[in-house]
Amino acid sequence: MRGLAIRRRAVWVGVGASLVVLAVLIGVGRVALSDRDARAPTRDAARTVASQAGSATTFNPSEQRIVGLLPPGYSAAACARATDPFPTAVASLDCSQSTDSGTPTYARFTLYDDLDALTGDFQTTASGMLVSPCPADDTFPLPGTWSYGPNANQIGGKVVCGSIADRANIAWTRDAQLLLATVNGGPNLDSLYQWWQRYGILTQH
Repeated sequence: MRGLAIRRRAVWVGVGASLVVLAVLIGVGRVALSDRDARAPTRDAARTVASQAGSATTFNPSEQRIVGLLPPGYSAAACARATDPFPTAVASLDCSQSTDSGTPTYARFTLYDDLDALTGDFQTTASGMLVSPCPADDTFPLPGTWSYGPNANQIGGKVVCGSIADRANIAWTRDAQLLLATVNGGPNLDSLYQWWQRYGILTQH
């Protein structure tokens, strides 16, 4: 997306190599993170989401708010309530790839009522990834920030690229909306990042 840029921030220097931890799959498609009980979508989990989403799911108001913030290509019909959300989350949905959609195969969208909680869970998500440079900034592997539009100094949120269990993974925040998003799947990180540039910061509406 034109005008979208990733910038480095000194605040992330302390993340360092200690946050570069390979996550492993546990049980039925769960990813164990290094220091907290947090998980990213996995292949088996997404199959479960797809089957749950086929049933009549009634979302509460917070979950409906997430539905309104989903990137283009995802729909309420392809999402289900997360069974293992972050404890600090207000609501969390796991979503599978919509039919005939170019969206990433699996995704999780989590809503907060506090920026500090959002930032903390983003950092925990990054610590559960094998972090690598985002394709647009291949000299800087640590988490950074993204900005959008004519004002490049206005930070939209945080972003980190890498992999989980050998699957390309991108996590980012939309700070103004208090939303944390994680997507994985696709042939490689380049194609996943291209999707993120086009749609990751947009909503359906």
